Amino acid sequence: MIAISIQLFLKTQLCFSFFCICIAFKKIFLQYFFSFILSLNPFTFPTVHLSASNNALFCSSPQNNLFKKTPLQTTFSGNFLALMGSGTVPRRFTLRSALDCFLDFRIETIRRRSAFQLRRVKNRAHIVDGLLLALNVIDEVIEIIRSAPDQMTARVELMDPGNERLSLSREQADAVLRLQLGQLTRLNKGKLTDERKTLEASRKELEKLLSDDNAVRDLMRDEFENLKGTFGIPRRTKIEADEGELNDIDLIRNSRSVIVVTRGGYIKRLPLKTFESQGRGTRGKKSTTSNASQDNEVAHCFTCNDHDTLLMVTQKGIAYGLRAFQVPAASRTARGVPIPSVLPVKADDVITSILPVAEFTKDEFCVLATENGWIKKTPLAAFENLTSRGLIIATLEDGDRLRWCEKCTDNENILVGSRHGMATTFEAAKLRPTGRTSRGVRSMRLKEGDTVADVSILKQSGTDKDQRGEFVLAVTSNGYGKRIRTDEFRTQARGGVGVIAMKFKTNQKETDQISCLRIVKEDDEVLFITAQGVIVRQKVADIPSQGRAATGVLVQKVDIEGGDHISSVSIVPKSMIEMSK
Repeated sequence: MIAISIQLFLKTQLCFSFFCICIAFKKIFLQYFFSFILSLNPFTFPTVHLSASNNALFCSSPQNNLFKKTPLQTTFSGNFLALMGSGTVPRRFTLRSALDCFLDFRIETIRRRSAFQLRRVKNRAHIVDGLLLALNVIDEVIEIIRSAPDQMTARVELMDPGNERLSLSREQADAVLRLQLGQLTRLNKGKLTDERKTLEASRKELEKLLSDDNAVRDLMRDEFENLKGTFGIPRRTKIEADEGELNDIDLIRNSRSVIVVTRGGYIKRLPLKTFESQGRGTRGKKSTTSNASQDNEVAHCFTCNDHDTLLMVTQKGIAYGLRAFQVPAASRTARGVPIPSVLPVKADDVITSILPVAEFTKDEFCVLATENGWIKKTPLAAFENLTSRGLIIATLEDGDRLRWCEKCTDNENILVGSRHGMATTFEAAKLRPTGRTSRGVRSMRLKEGDTVADVSILKQSGTDKDQRGEFVLAVTSNGYGKRIRTDEFRTQARGGVGVIAMKFKTNQKETDQISCLRIVKEDDEVLFITAQGVIVRQKVADIPSQGRAATGVLVQKVDIEGGDHISSVSIVPKSMIEMSK
């Protein structure tokens, strides 16, 4: 016992000594660690600068960093394989086909249930008819039952085909034999009559479900609503933004960007610094993938701030709202992302105009114009709550397309130009504001085969001291352009033919046409972009000022023989040029 006690004492002393040594090493380690930290230069640590003046955070969003660098967001492939039909053949489903299969299953289930219920209704109606028939001749029925030696004989007598007043079926005869004396009253007869009417109404409704697909869909919708009301529970938690919490827009710098949309339905965002200024008449840089297909042709190219709201208008008169920074950024030669992954645009619809809006003010209007010359003016504040779900903003006639969406005030004029080189100018104040769903009025009288080429907004005479430096930039699809003084376009009445804005080269009258008529200043820069994605950025001052009847000069070399042409022109104001440097 003494030896065991000595061994336990020695082990306890060793453990206590080891514990003391660990604590000592821990203190020494912490002292050296904090000494090392304090000896470091504070300027070697990365810093994050917050600026409340411009709502900018010069680092990426923490949430995006978590998505990118941690397993918080994972992309994986799903094999949607299941059995359908007879249950013997496997099939790979898409989301749409799976939903269609489920709806078909629900329709088949409802019809099977309806067929089963219809058989029960018909059987019950058959028995009720027999009971009513027996109650009408109750004395004869009682006499037959009383005179019969047993129940089987009574059943045979009630089913006798020779008895024209009865001649019941077996089911009807059994129901009559089960009747009690208390059920032979007039009140019970009235209940049977009401039940017969109810069964008849149920029979008609069930037969309609078996023959009418719309009735089945209406019933299926009602059943889904009942399931939602029965088993659906309200959200038990509430998500609210804390006071002073930063939103996504506060975490992103309000930089100047270029938005590119292709005819194939792809969209991307690039920094404006990607395209430096070049000389007039140069070839330019590629802004999309080098695959020269129709889907890669550029439909829209414009500059905006990342905090701006993009008012995206489709050819069918539907508008969608999206922040510019929500458009995924991509490289200069990348294709971009499909528009349906950003907005719920239908497959048969196309985005024809995009208007960047920095602020929705009460004194500004949204001018919408169609290809066939219809125009309307709607208060811009009507689109302040516009979201990515979309909203109808115009009613179009058959064959017409909504193409342009511009901002204006009542102190400005509206310039409308046609493909054949004509242009008209009228006061915006004389265009009566209308609601979102109206069609509008005629903007200019177009000749046969001519359509509207562009719509721009210019200031009225005497409203701006800088108007003397404003020009109308006219560019043709073959790459010729010029500047025209705004005072050469006199104000006319709406709906007129207009005046000549551009004449075409003699050898290109049949192939060339107006591509754009934009309002620019001499200090601005302009982006010319072709259908094949070639972009040239040059100064407006390098483009000569000419009269309305001039043919212009070559502003960009366009591969006409290869089927290329200028499809979009974007203006870069002087203030944005300085901001992007």
